[in-house]
Amino acid sequence: MKNIPIFFSFNNDYTIPAAVAFFSLLNKTKEDIFYDMFVLHSDITSENQNLLQDIVAKFKNGKLNFINTEGFLDEFWNKGNFEGHNTRNQFTVDAIVKCFGASFFLQYEKIIYSDVDIIFMDDISDLLNVNLDEKYIVGVKNPFMKWNQNELSHLNKEYYEMLKDSYIGGGIWVMNLKKIREDNLEQKMLEIINDDSIIKRWPDQDIINIACKNKIGFIPLNYISYPYLPDLLQKEDFISDYSREELYDSIINPKIIHYAAGKPWHYNAKKAEIWWDIFNYLKLPKTKIFTKQKENNFNKKIKKYKILFNIFLIISILLFLLNMFFYFYLIK
Repeated sequence: MKNIPIFFSFNNDYTIPAAVAFFSLLNKTKEDIFYDMFVLHSDITSENQNLLQDIVAKFKNGKLNFINTEGFLDEFWNKGNFEGHNTRNQFTVDAIVKCFGASFFLQYEKIIYSDVDIIFMDDISDLLNVNLDEKYIVGVKNPFMKWNQNELSHLNKEYYEMLKDSYIGGGIWVMNLKKIREDNLEQKMLEIINDDSIIKRWPDQDIINIACKNKIGFIPLNYISYPYLPDLLQKEDFISDYSREELYDSIINPKIIHYAAGKPWHYNAKKAEIWWDIFNYLKLPKTKIFTKQKENNFNKKIKKYKILFNIFLIISILLFLLNMFFYFYLIK
């Protein structure tokens, strides 16, 4: 049995997406693979920890451990230039804790990191065999960089030129913890966070890419299959660093589906039915992250119908008055 360390970093709100991700991971695991699973968190309740433990316990090829990071990096998150994310709820401090895996996993020389807004479509244990050489990290190169210039428009010219051909997205990483510790890379990350001249629009991604410059490796695009990619491929102006074959292979043979934009629990994202099948199988509860978008959509519909009703009412009143006018006018 081969042990594969993998960790996740999310807050209490993402418990249900994590439950779906954990089930999909272990459901696709090879017989000779055992996942040592870790969750870095600051606020996951005991109830939700038990929910996740119960799902992992359904399998014999995984063990789940929780590591409380409460207070870790809080002062940096509150002061760092994260393009307003530290004053909104789009991201939390858990978004950058993942960059500091070397501090939490001293027992490992390398480890896999994964987001939880994903579905594992295949076993990914082979990732730990990737040749890291002198690389700090390997991940999936952003396939939209050439087409969407806005992806890195927040960076100054120096960092843009440095990263435009090597910027890796989130979703899945393999981190060379040994080399990160040897080179004290986490100190560099703290300096990047503290540098207000560096805008961090994509908090974890910007930090890790800038810190690891020139020592980033790549894994195939099918380790992060984007559900909306087929639509983009129909656009005449779409270009990418990836070949047409690589782009379509990520669609046809996905290792991981990453709901990086549209989330299944918000609305009908592409390939959402796979996510919902697992959700329904596990009989998971709908939490506030489900209701927020739906409530917004519902309110929008109500508002729309109210406007239409008011327009109809005004027109009806005007027609009534017009009829009355002509009626009395003709009688006279």
